[in-house]
Amino acid sequence: KIDLANSYSIIDGDTVKTRVEKDFKEYKKNDPNARNFIIVGDTVLTYKAPKLHTPPAKAPDLSKLKNNDDPDLKGKPLRMVAIGGSLTAGVRDGGYFNEGILTSYPNLIARQMGIKFEQPLFDADSYNGYGRKVRTSFNPTGGPVQKFKEVSNNSGVESTTDVEGEGIKRTKLINLKKAKNVSTLDNYAFPNFKKGHLTLNLQIDEMDFNSHSKMNKSFASRLTNNDQKTYVETSLERKRDLLIYEMGWENIILEIKNLGINENQPSYWDSKVYIDAPLSYLKGMLSVDQNLTFTRLLLDEKLKSGVFLNVPNIHKFPAFSSIKNIEIDKVAKIANTPFLYIGGGMVDVFNVNSLSPTSEVDSMLSPKVNILLKKGLSSGNPLGVISAGYNQERVNSLINRYNNDLNYFAKKLNFPVVDINSLYERILKGGYVTDDGVRIDPSYPNGNFFSSDGIYPTALGQAVIANEVIKTLNAYYKTQISLIKTAEYLVK
Repeated sequence: KIDLANSYSIIDGDTVKTRVEKDFKEYKKNDPNARNFIIVGDTVLTYKAPKLHTPPAKAPDLSKLKNNDDPDLKGKPLRMVAIGGSLTAGVRDGGYFNEGILTSYPNLIARQMGIKFEQPLFDADSYNGYGRKVRTSFNPTGGPVQKFKEVSNNSGVESTTDVEGEGIKRTKLINLKKAKNVSTLDNYAFPNFKKGHLTLNLQIDEMDFNSHSKMNKSFASRLTNNDQKTYVETSLERKRDLLIYEMGWENIILEIKNLGINENQPSYWDSKVYIDAPLSYLKGMLSVDQNLTFTRLLLDEKLKSGVFLNVPNIHKFPAFSSIKNIEIDKVAKIANTPFLYIGGGMVDVFNVNSLSPTSEVDSMLSPKVNILLKKGLSSGNPLGVISAGYNQERVNSLINRYNNDLNYFAKKLNFPVVDINSLYERILKGGYVTDDGVRIDPSYPNGNFFSSDGIYPTALGQAVIANEVIKTLNAYYKTQISLIKTAEYLVK
């Protein structure tokens, strides 16, 4: 007879957490990042205004970036606009909150350039925004996946609305408080931003249609007073001299989280042969690549200055590489199985090079969960697809194809590409030192580059990326913008 009560702490479907987070299931349905975190309680964080770096004593000459050919821009201060996802929005520690927004790399660049740059900050009493998490050593499962506490105070949530879910279930749509300065924003990046959000006829209030996450509209809606507009209309409504464009992280992360091991590679990008087609023609094509249509829009606008950021090898980030093979081998030997069972298939344990760090995987590798309850070790109790080992070759192929297309689009616009792919490679190898002598430590969880979520950078990491963008601007446009002194972002 197996004494299950003494073999594990608490089981809630697929993980050990019920008694420390009674509302976990509801939370998991609503948070687009919840699948990446095991929440074991909540905590309170008071606001600590980030100390931004000392700007140059003299603002640089930005005339080579200024578009004086456009009468709407001529004679006005240079305006820079940022479009992108979580990286550009300043997401860190699993959340979207004022401290992260203020230390986002475009804001640090604007500070170094001496220009005004309006950010979509939360109100002073809502400074913790949404989804912010704190690492904790409390580990009720004993499993290897990092545990977190959810920050509960000074939330940026305006309200929640009951909506129809799958089948007869209902779920809650979370409405976030709007940014007060929606009419003057310069940073239009928002968390969970994907290529599909650039669809030219997709209104913001339709963003959550048939979506796995019910937060897309909530994030985008913060940036406008008119949800019947498209995101493209909202972000490009006012003219700009310089555009920063970052895209692709969330698409790749979604691939990493949802891939089954033996799936065939889909046709992920459409042909670039349509780049010179009339925009009216592209708007009528339902399957056309949204990066292509967005680039075509910029071509027609004759935007003078801009930079594109490419995509790094995200699957090498700590959040997706923290589960070690030795841990998988050990539990497989105890279960006396040479296979892991995932969805409707199986894979040889020796061929599993990565597992997503989910609650199911944590329970499988936990010493407190009875071997008969562990998912993935028998055909009758497989891991879910979301916990599957992802196919690194396929992910690499998607990243390479994305970056190749990005290079093509940037060339059409005469824009340079900021190669943060190479930057991350150098950082992840260790030994990377900034121009002002700061050693960047990519280790997790105690390094100085990755925030606690293991994906997005700390304030120091954002400063490193900002400097890479500045170097590209200087080299391509012959500007002389000083580099940020990254040492000022070292945690004291």
